[in-house]
Amino acid sequence: MLNNVCGNCGGIMEWSADRRKMKCPFCSTEFIVEEREEDSFDKANVIDPLLFRSSWDIESLRGMRNGSDFINEFIYSVNEAVTAEKVLDSLFKILAKSDNSDLATAKIHPDLFNTAKAKVSPVLDPGEEVLLYQNSGLFSKGKEGSVITDKRTITFDAKKNNYELHKDIRSIKLGIGGDCPTVQVNEQFAVRFSMLGSGYKGTGAGAALICLYAFKQNPDLKQISLVM
Repeated sequence: MLNNVCGNCGGIMEWSADRRKMKCPFCSTEFIVEEREEDSFDKANVIDPLLFRSSWDIESLRGMRNGSDFINEFIYSVNEAVTAEKVLDSLFKILAKSDNSDLATAKIHPDLFNTAKAKVSPVLDPGEEVLLYQNSGLFSKGKEGSVITDKRTITFDAKKNNYELHKDIRSIKLGIGGDCPTVQVNEQFAVRFSMLGSGYKGTGAGAALICLYAFKQNPDLKQISLVM
């Protein structure tokens, strides 16, 4: 196990977003983690084995009508973009090109976004930033669906807000129904999201985003399980 105690001041060191070095938040000492065998992998076709324990069948997903966009964007996001900030920027660009009226951010369908934001506000911490909303109601837009913030993923309806904090993420389950990937946080159907964008690139980026937030917000997290 890697010693995470700073040799300079004794503070607890934190992982960088790409998990390649540790930095002390007290004295700024940095420790570069030696390259391991797991770091040498095909970044176009393999999900980073240092960060993820995956049972996702990549080739089968690429053979699905909507699975290919999802898995390719997820792999790119966790292997190449590697930081939550870069993935979020990419996700916003994907959403900006979408013609999906059920998706909203502060800049895209802001009225719908603000309705959903008000609905989930009771569970938010002070300063917590709502990033996007996916509507799932046919006749009650803004009153049910899924929200991703910088701290948690929330699925809500008229009665309840179900959520998982990103720092508590240990697994992501990928549900496949009609070739449509659905991301279930900690394998809970009660906390999920699906079509983020006109296709499923946004869903892949969204799944990567919450995983990278998990690593950033929980320095003790070693791996996330990816299951189907």
